[in-house]
Amino acid sequence: MKNLLRMAAFATVVMAAQVPAASMSDQVVHADLWDQMGVMGIKLDVPSVVEGSVSFEVINSSKTMVHEMLVVKVNNFHESLPYQTNEARVIEDKVQDFGEVSELEPGQSGSLTVNLKPGKYLLLCNIPGHYEMGMFTPFIVEPKMGK
Repeated sequence: MKNLLRMAAFATVVMAAQVPAASMSDQVVHADLWDQMGVMGIKLDVPSVVEGSVSFEVINSSKTMVHEMLVVKVNNFHESLPYQTNEARVIEDKVQDFGEVSELEPGQSGSLTVNLKPGKYLLLCNIPGHYEMGMFTPFIVEPKMGK
């Protein structure tokens, strides 16, 4: 019986070693895009990650509205983003955009995997009027230990 347990433990270690390193280092962030009674937001399950590959799993929890999520690098969380007033949207060509999960219908989900360096990011919905109504949240990418 001891030999059988040792063989099972050894097989587990060997199988774990065969998993590609990239998949072991991927970090997953769950983002909930929501709106309720005229208030909108983005709720994350974690406020920060360590630099590297980050997968955003995004769900639109709205019952009636389309939402999206952009990943934008910022210098600080209080800076004004370039904004086109007549379209009520952030000007995406003038920000450091790292990708998006675009237009999700109510109840739909989507994902985005990006390689992020240390810094401050803003996750936002750029459907007309949504950013202005507060549909954004800060997100921090920390440096790896020892850097």
